[in-house]
Amino acid sequence: MSGDVAEIAQISFYLAKPDQTLDTVLSDEKDIYDRPDLKLFEFDVEDAAVQFFYFETITPKTNPKWLDFINEKIKPDEQIVFEGTTRSPNGLLLISVNNHIFAATFGRSAVSYLDDEAFEADFGIKTAMNMCGNEEIRQTRSQSNTVIPTQIDRQVGRPSDTFVFGLSEAEDLRYISAHIKGEEKVTLQGRSNLTVKVNGGSKFNWEDLVNRCNLFYEAYNGEDYLELFPNYRNLREASKREIEALNDKLILALQESRCEKMQLGIPEFVAEDTFSFTYTNYPRRENIVYSYLDICHLFEIFNIEDVNISKLRSRRVYLFSADEDRVLSYKNWRIFNCLTYELELDGKYFVLTDGRWLEVERDFYQSIMEFAQSDLCIEPCEPAFAGIDISDVDRRQNREDIFNQKVCEIRPEAILFDKAQLKIGAGRANKEFCDVLDFKDDRTVRIIHCKKYKDSTAASSLFSQAFLYSSAFVQDPVFLNDIREYISESDHPFSDQYLSYIDSDIASHNGAKYDICLWFLYDRRHEAPAPENIPLMALYELKLMHDHLRNSLKFKAVILRFIPVQRVHFSKPIDPPPRG
Repeated sequence: MSGDVAEIAQISFYLAKPDQTLDTVLSDEKDIYDRPDLKLFEFDVEDAAVQFFYFETITPKTNPKWLDFINEKIKPDEQIVFEGTTRSPNGLLLISVNNHIFAATFGRSAVSYLDDEAFEADFGIKTAMNMCGNEEIRQTRSQSNTVIPTQIDRQVGRPSDTFVFGLSEAEDLRYISAHIKGEEKVTLQGRSNLTVKVNGGSKFNWEDLVNRCNLFYEAYNGEDYLELFPNYRNLREASKREIEALNDKLILALQESRCEKMQLGIPEFVAEDTFSFTYTNYPRRENIVYSYLDICHLFEIFNIEDVNISKLRSRRVYLFSADEDRVLSYKNWRIFNCLTYELELDGKYFVLTDGRWLEVERDFYQSIMEFAQSDLCIEPCEPAFAGIDISDVDRRQNREDIFNQKVCEIRPEAILFDKAQLKIGAGRANKEFCDVLDFKDDRTVRIIHCKKYKDSTAASSLFSQAFLYSSAFVQDPVFLNDIREYISESDHPFSDQYLSYIDSDIASHNGAKYDICLWFLYDRRHEAPAPENIPLMALYELKLMHDHLRNSLKFKAVILRFIPVQRVHFSKPIDPPPRG
């Protein structure tokens, strides 16, 4: 092909943040220069400086699981043994054009040599939204911001506008695939990176790629998307200047022990009844394991006067499995990514979540605060339930099921549903309905859901549980029948009264006779949380849940309570695993 002009039909770009260079975008944790087979090429394309890193990976291949399964029935001396290797090319392309750094990766392993924090997290989707508009979209991926977070993929047979996709205000758009306006043969797929595809036989040469990079940078900094995709604008990335100021405020708050609006929790749901946590992963020294995460741990693992953002990013939280009695080294998160913090700066409101500072759109923020202060029903803890000890010394855990059992002992009218095995529709029998079902003194029934108060993930879990089970209670005949059977078989002294109260016919059954109670269990040594201190996005989920249960499903009330309980801060040293 010496006489041909080399072209390419598809390529994916990452855009580095403004302070990055060709050297700093490479990972420090995994140094590409350590590869013995590395080949580095440097050249210019027009005014752009280009670096290309090339290496190969060799992956050994052994028996697949299905072959091991077959071998079990074959004589040992006749068993099949498959051995082989796969050799794959990998490339990392860095382009510096007009003081902006773009990266493109080829092969499976190349992206691991980039520092993910050096690149703009929303480059792909913002660029695609601005260049494509909202009329020629082929595919979207969004995350529902309702109480049941859901990844939603939509695809149409021909390019269509956003109305066809039915995106709601409760969804955060995470990805789009669409045609560039005026270029029907060029498709952009946008998320953190931007994938460019050319259809119909046309391709890009080197000069095209450099010119496109300039266009992509201009488009990324445009703001057309704010009007074209209004459901994307509620949360937007803070600017570099704002991030620096917000980080400074975060560090100052830690150093001055002002942690009222600061929480520590891993950015995904993990059951505390199954796992604990540690801040170290020593192979030959003991690791201190904690039953739950608490912001106060930062004052134990850091010299807080010297703490900085770099140290928060370098230290990690690891899962500890009690069943396996070991630290799960593969399951870890940066401490900075586990921090949730909310504060104001220059009249704007920001949230730190999953390692990102996001500006909250003002009207969106005000609507949530008005709900918390005016619409949300909050009642004080009933004295009989205050101060219950929820610690399990043998398991070294604080457990919600201990609280639920104690409530049923205090209230003989109450039925324990915690760990009930019920079905919704044709699904598996693994649903609970609630933690406690209780006849109140006025002979109406309340449906109680309990969760330890600690972070946004726990709050979302409580709201998700209440939303799902309450909706199914008044809409799903299988679930309703299972609930009634559970009560009938419980031998509870009030079972007849419950069965008389709860309609057996789903057609006549509705939520108007029931209160939905959300109980957060907090450490009695601390002040009672205020509803406005619930992490903002969790509070938004509560608002959506409240409005649906009250306005659509007509439940009598949705009531929030904060319950002080006795918690024990368990920690223990775990010896390293024995050496071979």
